[in-house]
Amino acid sequence: MASGALTDVQIWDLAKRMGLDLAFVDFKDDLMAHKLEYDKGYVINLSDQYDKHGKQNEGSHWTALIVRKYPNGKIAPMYFDPFGVQCPKDVTNFVKKYTNFVEVPHNTRDVQSLAAGICGYYVLAFLYYVSKYEGRSGELYHDTDTFLNMFDDLNVSCDFKKNEFILKHFYRSAKKEERIPIDVENHITRNDDDSINMPVDTRYV
Repeated sequence: MASGALTDVQIWDLAKRMGLDLAFVDFKDDLMAHKLEYDKGYVINLSDQYDKHGKQNEGSHWTALIVRKYPNGKIAPMYFDPFGVQCPKDVTNFVKKYTNFVEVPHNTRDVQSLAAGICGYYVLAFLYYVSKYEGRSGELYHDTDTFLNMFDDLNVSCDFKKNEFILKHFYRSAKKEERIPIDVENHITRNDDDSINMPVDTRYV
């Protein structure tokens, strides 16, 4: 299955290299065949597995779901779509099956350009930040807000290159000597040492 720049196989591989715990990478209509696993990432393709003619779909757009279960028993689901769109019924019904939530909290900030097929990278960056980044607070909704606030909302801004610049930092080596220079427009402000106010402790590729 392919969706934009990343296939499902590539997502599994990259997630492993990032240290992410994934429970699911598949079409949205296959969710109900799986059991909810708390604190693991679900990477969901918004296509159904088969089209109306019964032919296998190639996939469309990647999104993410994570359902946090805190030590006190509190449950907190979060759905992330790089376009800022609410989750489809397949996702809502899946969460309702295992929790008391009739609606799933979701982001409304659009961080991805429609012209860029990089949804898989945004989804994995989100899951990494809220579940593995050492500087996270541990509170899912707070960490989601912090992650989103690093990016411009493309509903009100046209600066998608800034968002892509920030996204690329999730996939840079922590060792400066191993980094590949990131090509970026001059309008993005950086410090002399190439640092910006975001987590750059990722070291996968």
